[in-house]
Amino acid sequence: MAVIVFMHAFGSSGRAWQPQIRQLGDSHRVLAPDLPGHGATPGPFSLERAVASIRSVILGEAEPVHLVAVSGSVSVALLVALAEPAQVAGLILSGGTAHGGRGDAVQRLMVRLMPEGLIVSILKGMYAGGKAEHLDQAAQDLRHAGKATILAGLAELGRLDLRDRLGEIKVPALVLNGAKDKANLPHAEEIAAGIHGAEHRVIPNAGHIWNLEQPELFTRTIHEFVRAVSAPSPSSTRA
Repeated sequence: MAVIVFMHAFGSSGRAWQPQIRQLGDSHRVLAPDLPGHGATPGPFSLERAVASIRSVILGEAEPVHLVAVSGSVSVALLVALAEPAQVAGLILSGGTAHGGRGDAVQRLMVRLMPEGLIVSILKGMYAGGKAEHLDQAAQDLRHAGKATILAGLAELGRLDLRDRLGEIKVPALVLNGAKDKANLPHAEEIAAGIHGAEHRVIPNAGHIWNLEQPELFTRTIHEFVRAVSAPSPSSTRA
């Protein structure tokens, strides 16, 4: 039974993966930990603490795991794969980045000046393509994480640059991006180009958090990837 570790967006929580957990839980071991400062996990948030939290999860598993990450947690997944290559069987990465952009400082300043209620109102729009219950849940998670955690995540991503290290990742990787999430398309292309053998797919009519917009397609994509990666190679079959 393959192990799948779901990694949520910054400001969210592990429960954002409920559609996938429900569908895949019978055939796979599924884990959806809350990152530091999110859900049930105490803060403060930092990339170092986030990576350590995921490393502790996967090092407790007998077999290498598949990491499925969206948005900010894509950077965490990349760092985990670099730190624990023997414990990662595959990567599914959606809507993330391997480095900060020139507009990050401006974005952080704008968020710092906004009241928390406005931040929640703006960020929950990333979940608007899902059901009403997902939008309500996203707002709850964002309020629980709070402004300080959201700012910490933005600051950490702004300082990050993994472009020169992507070639060190040797596991199968599927890099995804919603077609409507235009700002992250160049980042997805960059990650896919940097990881040897990675596949890049643009998902039609999908936004940033599209595992809730198109849950059946996202779940099927995970299932097919894990099955393909887990299948024995022809040489091992002949042996």
